[in-house]
Amino acid sequence: MPMGAIQVKDVPEELHEALRRRAIQEGMSMADYVLDLIRRDLGLPSRREWLERLATREPVNLPPGAVVQALHDARAERDAQIAAALARGEGEDEDDDARRG
Repeated sequence: MPMGAIQVKDVPEELHEALRRRAIQEGMSMADYVLDLIRRDLGLPSRREWLERLATREPVNLPPGAVVQALHDARAERDAQIAAALARGEGEDEDDDARRG
């Protein structure tokens, strides 16, 4: 299958170097890495497509502060779960130590 070619001119040196380093980190040639970036980008909707999809959705009407309160509640629940898990873990260590004598 015939392949097209893309040449990008006037790439700032710091951007070129960052791409080169990232390609090396990923174990890829720069050409393969940039091609992968293009494939990933084209797999996402464009800004225009995203806004068009968004415009077809029903608006979400939440009372002021509802999202902030939901975040606070979720974080408090998470903190309680972490505290409970840590408390259980500390007790288990003491029981293990007592059994070992």
